[in-house]
Amino acid sequence: MDRQLAVADIEVQNGQEESALPQLIELNQRYPNNPAVLLRLARTHEALGRETAAIEFYKKIIGINHDSKDGWMGLVKIYMRRKPETALTILENMVKLYPDDPHIVDDYGVALDLNGHYAEAQAEYKRAIQIDPSMVSPEVNLGLSIGLSGDVYKGLAIIKPYAITGDAAPRTRENYALLLIAADHVEEAKVVLISYLPPDAAAAKFRKLSEFWALHGSQKRISSGNN
Repeated sequence: MDRQLAVADIEVQNGQEESALPQLIELNQRYPNNPAVLLRLARTHEALGRETAAIEFYKKIIGINHDSKDGWMGLVKIYMRRKPETALTILENMVKLYPDDPHIVDDYGVALDLNGHYAEAQAEYKRAIQIDPSMVSPEVNLGLSIGLSGDVYKGLAIIKPYAITGDAAPRTRENYALLLIAADHVEEAKVVLISYLPPDAAAAKFRKLSEFWALHGSQKRISSGNN
């Protein structure tokens, strides 16, 4: 089983999820309710965009071991996209169980951001940075949060050093492009996107980010008017 799991892990890492899936299904039939197999099935289905199936496998893992860190955090990643309020509820408990885990603290900040709690999110990102100063993610998330909460240029200043390096992660560049759009530096945002995406994909991403900022900006104006 360990050998087959290792092969499946390599295939998933290489983007060959469709090849890994039959092996994992066969392993699940031979070793039902094995958490290691269920976790691979959940992650493989998630990578293939089959989030409903992934959720069920994560829930099976939690059913076997209610305190499964992998199971809960797997659910969180999907609920960040589908149900941000549910992700926040889960992370409020996880961060109590693992207060010194910088990845969980960082994810907690993201969930707070997604639910509009920017000040609290920024405090969590700073805490994650204190726990592990080498982590890039909380630095980038802090910059994005500051930008989304109103100080766009300060957010840009935080993200820029990470976004302009040759090995910058796509998400870092995307966040940088979003704040460039927010600052009305649209041509610079297009250059950032085209630096790591094919032209058609870069144009589609630019439209998506522009639509997000237009909606976010209007929501902030409505919220400010109600205060």
